[in-house]
Amino acid sequence: MSATTTHRTTGRDESGRTPATRASGGRPGIPFGRLLHVELRKLVDTRSGRWLLITIGLVTAAAIALVLAFAERESLTFTTFLTATSTPLMMLLPVLGILTATSEFSQRTGLVSFTQEPRRLRVVAAKAVAGCIVAVLAVALAVALAAAANGLAMTVKDAPGTWPSSWALVGGVLLAMILSVLQGVAFGLLIVVPGAAIAAFFILPTVLTILTASVAWFRGSAPWIDPSQSTAPLLSGSMTGTAWQHLVSSQALWVLLPLVVGSALLVRREIK
Repeated sequence: MSATTTHRTTGRDESGRTPATRASGGRPGIPFGRLLHVELRKLVDTRSGRWLLITIGLVTAAAIALVLAFAERESLTFTTFLTATSTPLMMLLPVLGILTATSEFSQRTGLVSFTQEPRRLRVVAAKAVAGCIVAVLAVALAVALAAAANGLAMTVKDAPGTWPSSWALVGGVLLAMILSVLQGVAFGLLIVVPGAAIAAFFILPTVLTILTASVAWFRGSAPWIDPSQSTAPLLSGSMTGTAWQHLVSSQALWVLLPLVVGSALLVRREIK
């Protein structure tokens, strides 16, 4: 008999400590918090992730400068600056989600990752949560920069500098950012190859938008399947009951479906 005996009724060993969560086969599993920490580190430790974050910062700063320099004084409001700061984030942060979802394959670390944590869905969950955390931090940064730029415009250019009457706009931007990053994670899990996943993320919705705009019989179903149309009310803070239905329908198609299929494929995929 080993020196330490685990009691089934309490889940504690003889020293009173709770043992680590056990994976299949009785081997101690990795705590989810550690998995999450690793996935967050991957977002900034890799060269591609680091340069993408730098690019996002530069593009966001350039967007604020362009609005301050060329926009009409009457249009310099908090809403205008929030649109300027959140748009680059909405376009580029999903690429970060794709990179973290495909890192085990692009960096050839899958064998190590899934040997240490064979429950692959927990790794997927850590990647998704890490993406959501980054999205929340990005929106907080976008709001702070928009508020600072709005105050600067009021001081320097005597702009009206109006503020939103409710938090619906900020909440809508936050939800749209989270959904966009999760879509990137889902496409990365589904396609695995980073370049192909990034191309599909940008090309497929664009093709769908062109089809819904040019094909008459397709136009009526556009809000239900086109993410660009379903998220427009969300970004303007003008969601209604029908708009929520459109959002749920389109996001189920573009986020939930590839996330479920990609996770199922990952569980069954042979890792080399």
